[in-house]
Amino acid sequence: TMVIRPYGYAIWEQCQSWLDREFKRTGHQNCYFPQLIPYSFIEKESSHVEGFSPELALVTKGGGKDLEEPLVMRPTSETMVNHMFSQWVKSYRDLPLLVNQR
Repeated sequence: TMVIRPYGYAIWEQCQSWLDREFKRTGHQNCYFPQLIPYSFIEKESSHVEGFSPELALVTKGGGKDLEEPLVMRPTSETMVNHMFSQWVKSYRDLPLLVNQR
């Protein structure tokens, strides 16, 4: 667990603000990807997850019920980003795709 004190958080906000301006100046748009993703996304890239496997946090229940598929707290964004990019990019005309994950 990590706690960021107010002065540290103020520094973080300044860094985010500067980065946001720079990304937008270069034509990037902000987007967000969920922190919890289906476990099957991680299984697709078994070599990718190998190094993270012991540290993955699994969510198996929601609202007191077992989930159909466990959710995993994603260690990195590649599996989710790759999945979404495959939905968004259908042709070279969809490129370049200038996004920044916030």
